[in-house]
Amino acid sequence: MSSTNVPSRLALGAMTFRGRRFEEAVAAAASSGFDGIGVSVGQVVAALERGMSPEEMADRVSSHGLRVAELELVRIGGDPRARHLNELVLDLIPVLTPDRIHVAAFHGQPEQVAAGLADVCTRARDTTVAFEFMPYSAIRDVADMQSLLQTPGCQHVQIVLDVVHFFRSGGQLDQLTPDLCAQVAVVQLSDLLPRGPRIDLAHEARHLRTHPGHGTLDLDGFLRAVSAQGVRPPVTVEPISDTLEQQPVSWVAESARVATTRLLSDAGWVS
Repeated sequence: MSSTNVPSRLALGAMTFRGRRFEEAVAAAASSGFDGIGVSVGQVVAALERGMSPEEMADRVSSHGLRVAELELVRIGGDPRARHLNELVLDLIPVLTPDRIHVAAFHGQPEQVAAGLADVCTRARDTTVAFEFMPYSAIRDVADMQSLLQTPGCQHVQIVLDVVHFFRSGGQLDQLTPDLCAQVAVVQLSDLLPRGPRIDLAHEARHLRTHPGHGTLDLDGFLRAVSAQGVRPPVTVEPISDTLEQQPVSWVAESARVATTRLLSDAGWVS
């Protein structure tokens, strides 16, 4: 059980510490002043293999004064083997009590994705369901996302607004309208460096990110455009990087916190 019912405002994303021991990641996030942490189903499986139960994971999070900000990932469509991991995510909700669960779809037509998403909403009716669009997935951009949220059974779904996916899908700041921003469950921050037109977008997003403000994405403009709509959603920091994974997790957490705090302060999100 988490130590507070107040949702996390600044969390360290699960993919920031993939492959790390869960205990070390929790301690690093707490030490650097995050109030939440992301948890992936893969991390739960890895912990189980080492003898740590989901209940023990929840206790570890709570004992460090953190919340499980997000639990991921429910994958709609594609490999039928994902169904078993999806079931585990849903089973973990009452144990980890996340602020939200994250959903994505890498295969399927829009109507199939909508049907699958509506089913997730029914089964997780007491938890916020947030969907993440990606330029290499079945729901590629803001326009696809808005269409999905208008389908029956999906009207209460919220949006995972990842800055990398927003900009790499061709997103423009004027698309950050009041209606869109009101549906955002979380802003996921990281950054990218220019790497030329031949870069594979999925590889870049999963292996080549850097800390917010260390690349060339217009993050200041993005944050100011969101806050201009009268909202400042929770933030997750997720600089997914093969290079950062070679560094001590405590250093990654602290440097991510410093970079993010500076960026949010400059954009007027924190005083």
